[in-house]
Order: sequence, then C-alpha cells, then structure tokens
Amino acid sequence: MGTKVKLIGINLMVLLWLSCKDSNTNAVEEDSLGKEQSNWTLIGPGGGGSTFIPTFSYENEKDFLIRCDMTGAYHTKDGGNSFNGINYPNGSHAFAYDPLDPQVMYIGSNALNRSMDGGKTWERIYPFEKDIVEENYLGDHAEYSITTTENSLFHVVGESGRAINPAIRNIKVDPNDSKQVYFSLDRYLFYTQDGGASWNRLKVNNRIDFIYTDTGEAKDKVLVFASSAVNTIDKKSWQVTSMEYPDAMQPAFSITGGTVKGGNSSIFYGLHNDESERGDGRPAPTSLWISKDHGKTWRQSKGDVITNKANTLPTFSTMAAAENDAEHVYVVTSSYLEKKDDGTDVVWFGTLKSDDSGDSWQWVWKGGGGSGKYGVKDGNDVTNLEDAWVNEAFGKDFIRLIDVGVAPNNGNLAIVTDWYRSMKTVDGGKNWTSIYSTRQDDGSYISSGLDVTTSYGVHFDPFDSTHIAISYTDIGYHHSHNKGRSWTRSTTGIPTEWENTCYWLVFDPEVKDKLWSVWSNLHDFPRGKMTRNPKWTEYGRGGVAVSTDGGTTWEPSVEGMGFDTPSTSIALDQYSPVGNRTLYIAAYGKGVFKSVDDGKTWKLHNNGIEGSLAAFEITILPDGTLYLITSPTPQHINGEVGREVHMGAVYKSTDGALSWKRLDVGEKTKFPNGLAYDPENLDRLYLGSWADTFLSDIVGAAVARETGGNELMDLDGGILMSEDGGETWKRIFDENQFVYDVTVDSHHPSRVYCNTFNRGAYMSNDYGKTWDKIKNYDFHWGHRVVVDENNPEKVYLTTFGSSVWHGTLETE
Repeated sequence: MGTKVKLIGINLMVLLWLSCKDSNTNAVEEDSLGKEQSNWTLIGPGGGGSTFIPTFSYENEKDFLIRCDMTGAYHTKDGGNSFNGINYPNGSHAFAYDPLDPQVMYIGSNALNRSMDGGKTWERIYPFEKDIVEENYLGDHAEYSITTTENSLFHVVGESGRAINPAIRNIKVDPNDSKQVYFSLDRYLFYTQDGGASWNRLKVNNRIDFIYTDTGEAKDKVLVFASSAVNTIDKKSWQVTSMEYPDAMQPAFSITGGTVKGGNSSIFYGLHNDESERGDGRPAPTSLWISKDHGKTWRQSKGDVITNKANTLPTFSTMAAAENDAEHVYVVTSSYLEKKDDGTDVVWFGTLKSDDSGDSWQWVWKGGGGSGKYGVKDGNDVTNLEDAWVNEAFGKDFIRLIDVGVAPNNGNLAIVTDWYRSMKTVDGGKNWTSIYSTRQDDGSYISSGLDVTTSYGVHFDPFDSTHIAISYTDIGYHHSHNKGRSWTRSTTGIPTEWENTCYWLVFDPEVKDKLWSVWSNLHDFPRGKMTRNPKWTEYGRGGVAVSTDGGTTWEPSVEGMGFDTPSTSIALDQYSPVGNRTLYIAAYGKGVFKSVDDGKTWKLHNNGIEGSLAAFEITILPDGTLYLITSPTPQHINGEVGREVHMGAVYKSTDGALSWKRLDVGEKTKFPNGLAYDPENLDRLYLGSWADTFLSDIVGAAVARETGGNELMDLDGGILMSEDGGETWKRIFDENQFVYDVTVDSHHPSRVYCNTFNRGAYMSNDYGKTWDKIKNYDFHWGHRVVVDENNPEKVYLTTFGSSVWHGTLETE
C-alpha cells in the first residue's frame, strides 16, 4: 500500500541505482525502460489543452521538451512526431538542456531533476534526500508538497513568514562549465559549482523571471532579471549589483534575450503591463522594452505594429528570443484590437515577430477578427496553419494563445501554443504545422502523444467492437471506428452552450446506434472550484442528448429538466422496455432526474436527498437498486459566499428513485467519488473517496481567509467495502489516497481496480484484501480504470489531463 510520504522516493532511488551501474549493464537497464518496452499507449485525438515553455536542445533541433497545465511534461527527439511523457506531481515548471552535453537535461518541479541519458531516466538531485522531512498530497487536487529541514537552503520562507511550497523555475546550465547550474525559487537564485554536489543561494529584490550567462560579454557574470531590476552577479565574488528598470517599465515580466548571431553583443527584451489603464474588463495594455547593454538602459519599442498605432495598445502575454540568434524574437498576443468602419472593435490574437532586434515587427500568426469572446463563432483561424482537428472544432472561436519557445541557435524554428494545440514553424513563421495530432485520409486524427485532455470514460458499442468512444472535458465527445487507433470529434446537434464537456454516455444494449450522453458547460466536476460562485447554478448549462446514428449527430432531450442542467452521469435500466427505456440522470446542482419514456421527458426525484444536490454519479444494479453520490458544495446561504459547506453523501434507492436513503459511510468519508458493485454478489459494494481537503478548495481562498481562516478538513480517502448492500462498511484501501473511482472487472469479479490523484493506479485480485500498483503508470491525476471489453486483459486509464492510457495489466 502507498502512503502519504515517500511515494516518489522509491522510484527515484531505483533510477539513481541504475545510473550508478557500470556502462555495459547500464545500457541493458536503460533499454528496459525505453519506450519500446512500455506497456502503455496514449490514445485520443491529441492536444486539447494548454501547453507551455517549449524548450529546445542546443545540439539537436528535433529534441525538445514542453509541458502542459495538467501536470504532464512531454519529450520528443523527432521534432514532435511522437512524444514520451515525464510526469511529476504538480507538474514541471522549468526545462534546461546542457549546452555542452546533449545527453544532460534538467526539469524543475517541486524539486530539481536531472537526466544523464537523454531523457530515458531521471533522478532527483536537489533537495538532498537527507534534508527531506516529509512529502504529502493534500487538497482538492491532491497537491504535492515537499518539506525540508529548516537549516536546508531549500527551505524558503516567503513574505508571510511561512515556508513556500517550492516550484523551481528558470534553470540555466552555464555554457562555459556544465558543473555550474543555476535555478530560481521565488526571489532566490540557487547555484552549484560542482554539478549539484553542493548548493548556494542568493536573494535578489523581486521574484526572478529570467537567468542568463553566455560565452561572450557575460562570460564572467550571471544576469538575473526580476520584475523591477536586473541583478548582475560576479561569478568569482558572487557579489550582486542591481540596476532598476525605468519607472515606466516596472513591473516587467517575460524577460528574454541572448547573443546576436555572429558576434558577442547581446540584446534583451521585456514586457510591462500598465495596470492603471485596466478597468473595462479587458486585459491590461502592454509595452515592449529593449536593452542592448545588459539591462543598464532600456528603450520602448515604438513601431506601428508593436504599438498597434491609432488603436488601443495591445496586450502581450509572453515572448521568447533565440538565445544564440537573438535578433529573432516572437511575442504573443491574445488581445490586439482594431476598429471597424462602424467604430466597433474586432479582436485579433496571435504572434508577432521581429527579425531585426525589435526595430520592426510583422504578424506571423494572426487569427480572430471577431468579438474575441469564448464560444462565439464570429472569427477565423490562422490561414497559414497546417492544423489537425482543432481548426475545424474551434477555428471560428476566440482561442487564447499561451506561450512561445525558440530554438537557441535558429530564430526561424519556434513553437507557439494556445488553448488546444502546439504548432511549429521552421521558416520563421511563414507556415505552422501541428505537432499534437496527425490527420488521416478518412478525416480522423491520431495523437502524437502530446495529450492534454481530461477524460471521464471509455465506452463500447455493443454492436460494433471497432467502435469505442471517450467522454472528454473541453473537447466533448470523440469516437473511433478502428478500435481506438484514430479519433473523430462529434458534437453536431449539441447546443453550443453545452459543448465544453461530455461527462458520460450509455449505449442502448438492444438498439443499434442508439446512445444517450450527458453534457455541461461547467467542467472539472466534482472539483470544488466549480461551485464557489453563488451564481453558478444560474450560468450552468447542460443536459442530455440522444443519438440514433452511433454518435455522429445528436439531439437534446431535456423536456422537464431544461437546457440549464449540468449533468455528469447517466444510467440505463437494461430491463426496461426497448423504445421506452427507463433512464436516470445525475444533475449537478439539481439532483436526480428520471425518464420512463426513452429520455423524451424527465422528472426530478429528490425525496430523501438532503444538503448537497451536487449529484455526481448514479449507479444502477441489475436488480434495479440505485446508488447516488453527491459532492461537497458551498451552502451559499441567502445567495452569499461563506464558509458553510454541504459535504458529500451516498444514497440508496430500492424503488426506482421515488425515495432515497442516506447511507452511513463513516464520519470522515465526506467526499465520496465513485461506487462499484460485484456482479456476482450485488450486496458487495466498493466506495472510493477523497482524502484531506482544504476548506479553501471548496469555498475559495479569499472567502476562507475572510471568514475565520483556512482549515484542513480531516477526511478519509481510499476505499470502503460493504458486503451488506451499504448498511456497514470496512476500509480496504489507504485512507490517505485520493481515489477518484473504483472498478470491478465483470470478467474477473474478484479483481478490483482504482485510480488515484496520488500518481498511481492499483489492482486487487482478492476482493480488495491486498493491492498492487499498476506498472509504469505515473500520471499525477488519475480518474477511472475501464476494462477493455475487446480484450479483458487490458485496461484503459482515464485521467484528469493526460487523455486515456491503454495497456496490459502488469504490476510492480
């Protein structure tokens, strides 16, 4: 069984052991960890979420790293045709390649991690193991924290006087000496001169944004750019000299720059947001600044395009230059306003580029031209993109751009990312090509392995083994007609307001091509952040849709529930009459809806349900017994925010939802998530639940702080089992685990699975008495285990941010 502490250390010790073996043996061990030996394949259309900090190797332009906002990181050695995942809890925040050794790479997460073999294996090198006191998972997202001794340099105290949960950023390997490595943690610069055997730190004036040194003019110094000043550090004396930016440039962010190709001179760029001009709900206008003397003096870039002459100053979010080709620089905008002839604004979003050190700028990625509002299809996508499925799905919507990265030695090679995709140019922005997905001849798509999507379920067509579907957040319903090799998005007929999330679906087991699905514009249920606003039930949209052509087209079917019913679960009574099916819906915020006429009309059935009406999961047993799980939500007394919370509960109905009985699952099991039953013994139930959660995760940090302070809610996670239909329960899995759901294998009823937010999925072959961790799966945020109905010795693992993993059942 895993515990709260040391869940990661064992694997890292194994990797460290491998790296210390002699070279011949090490080669064999490395091969055993290679991609060809993995028992998992990521499936789905690819992309689907935000990606950040594209970072290229100095030696090989096809070798680069990129991270997503859902904790995963991705590594490619073939220019983005395929990716391998590197997963750290809470995600990766910084990447770096060694300029002198292409096999050495660094990732900054909650610790500093290094690979000495080109990314095959990784080890944590700082903080030192001897200084680590505890490693925990806490909160609604099972946030990982690492605690070190107070005398460790890694123990950083913030302005509040409390220790900061570390997030390493801005890693830089010295191009003059690989043993000298720098990284930032808040406003501290950490540095080593002996390859990580020992570390020192320096404190600067503000949070560090960019670290730079080179083999030319800056060879003997480290430039540390913060929000208000550049700090010049002498590498011999380690003395710091600070030079403030001009007042009009403060605070600055997204500093970038490097050496001009063919010479020793350098150039740096920075952005500044004028917060004083914010006020109409639009992002703050941004000015762009340039320095050619290591930050001693700065001038504002004043070209017509970069300032959007005669219109509102644009909003820029980030920028990046080629480190050794720095006259080439890209800047990203998601709010570039222009006036139409009738005086109304149109909003453009995209990327501008300069090839002459910021003297002139031109568009290399320009989309939009509409209102700039999410979900309003009045714009156009970029014309010079060779895109995959996102263009067709979202090309007329507003799409926020996220980040840009440039190859260090080639200013014409760059990656730009947005809400859904990662695109690469090799010709300075004249053309952009998808690196997240590849279009097939039949119009379907295959992922490159760069998957950034939350998946809830894998669903099997009872009449066609080649047809399977995935219910997704943000990108809706996708299905495959070749057993999952390639995928097509299918939302025709789904109301625009619902399209964001398909939570679940069910096929009619006796009517070919007929299925029902449930939808919501509010994603990420049951995460507490979704219900903090007292008006969430007013702007929530969703409901049920039916398809009679295998999911190709859909029709809403919401009479009795309306279009404002965010729905997360649907169950079908398989013994109800064909053509007149009985169906049940879990409606988040409303309770349970039932239909006895094939889903044509619906009626609310909440008798006996008290407190939270956030109905999350409904399960129907073969004998018709129903179980309902509700999730924690703020009470919002009198429509106001507050610290009062309705905790989650488990209910049972034996009369077709006419009445519900609340089950006693223990005083500390207040955040249940998923329930499963044994098909050979319907009295045997398994219940997965969430562990310790902060009050702020549910009501919000500001509300908790202003109403008496935040508190850690002492909850039992793990799995409970009942053998008497829910009357009594006993614990069978670690109470510290954040279990999203439990699955019973109908082909092997003694086999039980669970997936967790603690970076692991587990299997039991003896009804939960003992558990083994499923091998080679390490994604932080796991959802469900789904048995592959076409091959019961394989499973699908759905995730909160890494699409779906498909593989064979091996345990550690």
